[in-house]
Amino acid sequence: MSGRLSMCTICPGENEQIDAVIKIGRERRSVIYGTVIDENRDPVADAVVKLLQVCDNGRIIPLTHTFTDKYGQFLLGPLCPNQKYMLKIYKDNITIRYDPIDAECSDGDCIGNKCKRHDSGCK
Repeated sequence: MSGRLSMCTICPGENEQIDAVIKIGRERRSVIYGTVIDENRDPVADAVVKLLQVCDNGRIIPLTHTFTDKYGQFLLGPLCPNQKYMLKIYKDNITIRYDPIDAECSDGDCIGNKCKRHDSGCK
């Protein structure tokens, strides 16, 4: 890891110079630092960088995400050593269009959940 978070408090007296030597412990964790660029090698600002853990059984677990800065740079961590991770990067260059939509009501299941029949206001 390029740095380790350490903290100490110092309360200097009047007209005092403090000559400090600060010792930090060994860091075993890691970080992923990178830059997202486009096909023209220009930095991609505001891209979503998702961090997922890949388990031995093939299961993929979403852990966290961050956004790239104006230089396309991102930082994720701290990460456990000897673990397998996956990055997914998303950047949409879409235009949002607002249109009214007339939809018909239907009975059915919701995604990932069984819906209970209730009055949704549709007739």
